[in-house]
Amino acid sequence: MIDSYSFCNLSFVGRERKMAVLGMKVSQIPRFSISEKMDGSRELIMAQYESCSRFIPTIYLILISSLWGIAITCRGLDMVPVVFIPPALFAVFVLFRVYFWFDSRPELVTFEQAKRELLQTKIGTIALPVIFTAWALYLFEHSAYDIRVNVTYFMAMSGVCIVVFLMNLRVIAIQTALIVYVPLISRLFLTHDPGHIAMAINLIVVNLLLLTVVYFQSKRFAETVFVKLALQEASNHNKILANQDSLTGLANRRLFFSKLESEVAFAKSQGHRLAVGIVDLDGFKAVNDLYGHNAGDQLLRLVAERLLDTTDPDILVSRLGGDEFALLVPNRSSDFELLLLGEKLCSVLNEPFEIEDKIVRISGSIGYAVFPEVADSAVALYESADYALYHSKHNNRGNPVLFNEEQAVEIEADARVAQALRTADLEEELTVYFQPIVNVHSGQAIAFEALARWHNPKIGSMSPSVFIPLAEQSGQICEITQILLKKALKVAEQWPLQIRLSFNLSVHDLGSPEKILALTSILMNSSFSPHRVDFEITETAVIGNLSRSLNAIETLKGLGCGISLDDFGTGYSCLSQLRNLPITKIKIDRSFVSGLDNKPASYKIVKSLLSLSQEMGLGCIVEGIETEVELQLLKQMGGQVVQGYYYSPPVPAQELWRFLPASDGSASCIENSA
Repeated sequence: MIDSYSFCNLSFVGRERKMAVLGMKVSQIPRFSISEKMDGSRELIMAQYESCSRFIPTIYLILISSLWGIAITCRGLDMVPVVFIPPALFAVFVLFRVYFWFDSRPELVTFEQAKRELLQTKIGTIALPVIFTAWALYLFEHSAYDIRVNVTYFMAMSGVCIVVFLMNLRVIAIQTALIVYVPLISRLFLTHDPGHIAMAINLIVVNLLLLTVVYFQSKRFAETVFVKLALQEASNHNKILANQDSLTGLANRRLFFSKLESEVAFAKSQGHRLAVGIVDLDGFKAVNDLYGHNAGDQLLRLVAERLLDTTDPDILVSRLGGDEFALLVPNRSSDFELLLLGEKLCSVLNEPFEIEDKIVRISGSIGYAVFPEVADSAVALYESADYALYHSKHNNRGNPVLFNEEQAVEIEADARVAQALRTADLEEELTVYFQPIVNVHSGQAIAFEALARWHNPKIGSMSPSVFIPLAEQSGQICEITQILLKKALKVAEQWPLQIRLSFNLSVHDLGSPEKILALTSILMNSSFSPHRVDFEITETAVIGNLSRSLNAIETLKGLGCGISLDDFGTGYSCLSQLRNLPITKIKIDRSFVSGLDNKPASYKIVKSLLSLSQEMGLGCIVEGIETEVELQLLKQMGGQVVQGYYYSPPVPAQELWRFLPASDGSASCIENSA
């Protein structure tokens, strides 16, 4: 279960969770001043009760000893009942109270109980000293000189011990001293005996010094309590800050994984179900780049607020970082409940946000994994939810997806491919296929796009859509890019001068000056001119880090390379960013071309993008042409350069002769190879 620290201290219970999101700042953390009024403080009363529980049994034992000492001293008086009955009754009462205090456990006592016991103690320290003093002075009156000295001694020592042991309770200590010593000192003076008067004066001096010590010690005790409290508060808030996302007020990544471990252990012990949900925002980066980081931060706070408002109090909502959030959902009985919650969350995230007087729209994808059905550990549960999120973003964007056996099979297959990729001889196993890019009017190839192919002896041939994402995750993608570029350039060196090479770059290839330098070195060591190379980049690669990507693009463009924006039209901010990118071409994504003859919306989009590219002086390549109808419609719209299976699928280098000019100098037209 979620413990009280996570929710109470972070204000994650009920609607109080919303307060955390709406902005508890460090400056609003409560501070305790020692100069504040201490009496009546909850913390001080609990500390005083703890002090009483340690010392009052000792005080009672001292009183019993003093009473019986006086009684034994006065045993010769002709008033046995008066001498012995009060100590006996007091002993019975004291034994009962001593048992109570010895059995007391301060850590289990509530504030109200402590307050009540201290009040009873205060009353008792009035009644008992009064009875004790009255009884002792009565015996004093009827005793000889030497017995009076002994009675005075026992009374004085008892009073001193009580005051010393109760000095943390200033009021009780002072009233005890006054009740015992004022009557005793007064009676000593009234004897007019020099010895008794000397004792009285000594008692006055001792009491004044003792009460001074009591005053300062009780004050120091209170200050110590409040300093300890302030330190504890500071420690608690440091824990909160260490486990709280500073931007949204949600639990952070550290607390989430800590709670995930403990919740999995609890679910195992109780036989409960436990679900992890990972939420990723679709379109957040576009908002960040369009309106700035302040707007992005405000959007994240609003998203956090909506997540809290939509979830139950027992669900831990966390921000893992960036635009990724996580849910820890305890003990839900069915997958239907989880998917229903996921749909509600996706629905509220799909509603427009108002940020800086602008209306912003995003969506959210959610991946779920459930313990114990699909995972038996915290790590496996999180990884399964992360894979379900990946599946959601690629196959069912903007919706919840529950991890299932089919995805488990995919994970196992990906693991085999990733392992084979790590141990592969990439120089030997990677090859390059080429797909022609064709001028629709002449029917001739004007360029070829280089496409990766991988054949491993253990697992066979792998599609780029499978191994390229895994290579990006493992960090091998830059090595693969460099190997493929060398091989593509070596083939392209044999092409006629009018044929260009189109080559795809990953987001990781643009990640640092060192990686761009490696690509530059490969280009410069080839006899194929950089002016005949077009590097294809996706909008996602650019938007991920715009300034870094722009620097990389400018470097490549400075060598004379062309820059094509691939999959154009599928991003969130491509139109607004287009004017800021130093590109030379756009490639219209195949998703707009499919069904061009029966989808009016696709027809209008393609036509608009063709016009846009022409107005901006950019080249335009239309991908995914597969039928004669699509080709003819594209010609009517003014399209000039296409690529697709209608002309040819990707082919190995040895088959490119079909698309290149004949050896006699005449050009060969491309036939439909699909």
